[in-house]
Formats: sequence, C-alpha cells, structure tokens
Amino acid sequence: MATPQIIDLKAVFSASPIIYSLLAMMSVASMGIWLYSLITFRPKDIMPENFRKELRRLLEQEQYDQAQKLCQSKENVLSALMKTGLITRQLGAQVMIDAMKSEGKRAASAFWQRLSLLNDIVIVAPMLGLLGTVIGMFYAFYDVNRSIESINALFDGLGIAVGTTVMGLIVAILSMIFHTTLKYRVVRTLSLVENEAFTLSSLIRR
Repeated sequence: MATPQIIDLKAVFSASPIIYSLLAMMSVASMGIWLYSLITFRPKDIMPENFRKELRRLLEQEQYDQAQKLCQSKENVLSALMKTGLITRQLGAQVMIDAMKSEGKRAASAFWQRLSLLNDIVIVAPMLGLLGTVIGMFYAFYDVNRSIESINALFDGLGIAVGTTVMGLIVAILSMIFHTTLKYRVVRTLSLVENEAFTLSSLIRR
C-alpha cells in the first residue's frame, strides 16, 4: 500500500515566493479592512444616543443656532447630515432634503471605498493565483527532458504550481465573505442614520 505523501510547504512557497507573498499581504489587508470597519462603523459611533437626544431637544425648542453649533462640535455622520439641513433650512424643504442626501453620500464615501477595496481583492486574488500557476507550468514544461526522472519532476512541478491558484481562491473567498458581511452592515446602518436624520429634519420649521 502506498504511503501518503506529505506536502512540503517550504518547497511550495519557494516555487512562487512573490505570488504567495502578495496573496498573503492581500489576505491580511482584507481582514484588516474588515475588522477596522466593524470597529469604527457602529450605530452608537455614527449617531450617539446622547447627541441625538440633545439635538432633538434643541429642535423641539426651535433653538436652531444652538443645534447647528452642537452639530459642528461633533464628528459623526448624523451631525454632518443635520448640520447641512440646518444651514439650508431657509431655502425650502426640497432643497434641504436634497442637500442632506448629498451630504450623506459624501459622508459615507469612505465606507464604500473600503468595500470597493475588498471587492478589488476578490477580483485580483484568483487572477494572481492563476498567474503563478501558469508561470510555474511554463517553467515546468520548458525545462522538461525525455528522461523518466524529468517526467516525474514535471508532475511534481505541476502539483506545486497549482498551489498559487488554490491560495488565490482561498483569499478571494474569504474576502468575498468579508465584503458581503460588511456591505450588509453598512447598508443597514446608513439606512438607520438616514431615517433618523429625516425624522429630526421634520422638526425643523422652514
């Protein structure tokens, strides 16, 4: 009975060190983007409860100047939307709503850029892995002779070369999972902020 062959990871890595290094950096980058976004993009950070209650109180009392100063003193998505609404309130309801929507897109652009980076990794990783495989196969066939030993070496080289494609697919799948979960969180949280901003804007008298 044939004994199972143990994969030599050192030999696999040494076959395409640049490709494997790039794929490893891409996997670390995708996980870093995902973790950083999960930590920084939370409802309690982009629309703090205390800020929301204080802003609502000022709007109900029609203290618009104080509400605008409060929004200017805070750095979050909700404050940016409400500050724009308070500045443009005298231009009419439609102008104010349009300005708030434009500000919402601008404030959320950084989060969408992170999603775009994850999507780029999903696309590039398998292509980079396939490139490593093609290069490995090229050298394996290029160096082949007609001897039995060289044919065995050829199959060994092909097996090692396929490793970059496997690694690329693994990185792409993980990045796709990160992208999907993060996109769901971004869309859900931005919807909550937008609904809260338009609810507060209804308290503003034009």
